[in-house]
Amino acid sequence: MLADHEAHDQRSLRPRTRLIADTVTTVEQRRAGERVEATLEPRLVIPGNDGEPFISGDFLVAAYQRGYRWGRHEVRQLLDDIKANADDARKQGKTPSDYYLQPVVVLSRGEGLWELVDGQQRLTTLYLIAKYIGTRDPDAKVEYTLSYETRNQEGNDSRHFLEHLETLDDEVRKSNIDFHHIAVAYDEITEWFREQTNPKKAANDIYNALSEWVYVIWYEAPSDTNPNDLFTRLNRDRIPLTDSELIKALVLSNSGAAVGQPGRQEEIAAQWDAFERDLRDDQFWAFLTGSTTRRPTHIDFLFESMTPPAGLRVRPRYWTFEKVRDDIEKRGAAAFWRDVVARHGLLTGWFHDRELYHRIGYLVAIGDSVPDLIEASRSQTHSAFRAALVDRTRQRLKLSRDEVSLLQYGKNDAKCTDVLLLMNVETVLASSDRGARFSFHAYARDGWSLEHIHAQNAEGLKKENQRRDWLEAHVKKIRSTEWSAELAPAAEQVAGLIDAHLALAPGRTDDIGFQEILDKAFALFGSPGGSSTQENLHGLSNLALLQRDFNSKLNNAVFALKRERVVELDEAGAYILPCTRNVFLKYYTAAADQQLSIWGPQDQEQYYEKLLAAIGTFLAVEVDAEGQDVA
Repeated sequence: MLADHEAHDQRSLRPRTRLIADTVTTVEQRRAGERVEATLEPRLVIPGNDGEPFISGDFLVAAYQRGYRWGRHEVRQLLDDIKANADDARKQGKTPSDYYLQPVVVLSRGEGLWELVDGQQRLTTLYLIAKYIGTRDPDAKVEYTLSYETRNQEGNDSRHFLEHLETLDDEVRKSNIDFHHIAVAYDEITEWFREQTNPKKAANDIYNALSEWVYVIWYEAPSDTNPNDLFTRLNRDRIPLTDSELIKALVLSNSGAAVGQPGRQEEIAAQWDAFERDLRDDQFWAFLTGSTTRRPTHIDFLFESMTPPAGLRVRPRYWTFEKVRDDIEKRGAAAFWRDVVARHGLLTGWFHDRELYHRIGYLVAIGDSVPDLIEASRSQTHSAFRAALVDRTRQRLKLSRDEVSLLQYGKNDAKCTDVLLLMNVETVLASSDRGARFSFHAYARDGWSLEHIHAQNAEGLKKENQRRDWLEAHVKKIRSTEWSAELAPAAEQVAGLIDAHLALAPGRTDDIGFQEILDKAFALFGSPGGSSTQENLHGLSNLALLQRDFNSKLNNAVFALKRERVVELDEAGAYILPCTRNVFLKYYTAAADQQLSIWGPQDQEQYYEKLLAAIGTFLAVEVDAEGQDVA
């Protein structure tokens, strides 16, 4: 297949059906200066099937475009692909399936006059192919002309050159670079036909193809489009027409005056713009996609949710448009658009329903998809769907209470993250503030990672300057902390060890001495008598979610220092997940157990109890040997 966006793009083969879109734009509208929406239809290359549109008119390739540059490979590839499509059908005893080239983008410049914004390589090559066939069959007439503005300005007549190419001498054919490339392409077309077993039959087969089943997707841009800007987007910036732009033209071309409803186009266009604005809202977009990635047009999401890719991992270009086109052909544009409006209403309804917003937003954030959720909602009542979301979350987590207790940092990071995110989402949902909403946009935007609430080691402190920074920060924290009479001597001892270590000349510090201080500092800020087993170090009772860039700043610090920095970040307006904030502000610890500089067993136990209380509804029910629920 041809490589770039100018290349031929064969669509998935399908039964031989066609959509004839009625173009509602009139010359009178253009002359009156009214804004005309884009129109779209498939067009045959040369006249053939009765009543089907074909390419016609006079096309100007404006000076802002580069010249014709297709080479021998691209020309041959196009002919080979068309021939292969016909050969495959012939072997199966079938009629060739409709075959679509990429969109040709035009702007009207008066009746029968078009500015060719995108597609000059394809239209020029198709013109040359039809021209060659015309030397064999006088009925094979192309009904359009091409003119290149830059070449006309040089005193050349590009239209005349194309029309008489086969009779011109080498001097004219090589008079400028565009003429040279066009002549080379025509020679390659001639050579391709000569190489066929039966050149006359090959010419007849290609003629039948261009007049019966090879189409361009004709896209007439809105009348107020700036052609330079559109060309830049499509070519220099390599941003092709989106599915939604093609779908919009298709829907509007099949609505309005063509179906006896003159005002329908304006109504659909207004709805379209409203839907696009809604989907560009950061919170709504992240709720639906679990992402903050922007697109040229966001309304594509609605159409993609209606056209699942049937097992394909990646949608081919214009897959969505082709599926919508088939749907409109079968049901009509009115029925299709009613479904779009209903789908938009369903999604905005979910977004504005506080419970559904949190339950669905969480599922999307951990990998569920809105199209699957829409499908699940179709066969259920509203209340049944709400209940089903709880069960759906339970099935995705696949955790019992015992299994939650065994989750470990470094072994089950993804599950730990899912559990902690659920705790945060459910905490916001359960808030007495009925206006509180978890920000799935901030969650998708910032990137989150697991953070030990109280560290027990200092991984990554390999360089001397890193160790000195750690020691300076922690000795400052030790000296600013009010210690109990029981811990004061130990605190002074650790501070003295740090002072002595920092007093060593640069390069004289050693890993062994640093590790001794490290162990004593972690023990000092730990709970007296508390153990440091793998379970309470790496389990959920000692984990929280924090932005990755914040995590890197807090990593390796004891709880007291982390708490101080989290408070500073919170005061500065940084987004901290609600449960992470609650942990470091000690909201989960009973007043009687409050020790602000320590994260000990009593803190871990009460934090873990709150976690289980928040997510308990979504955990699998455990059964005993007799199959009875375990309380």
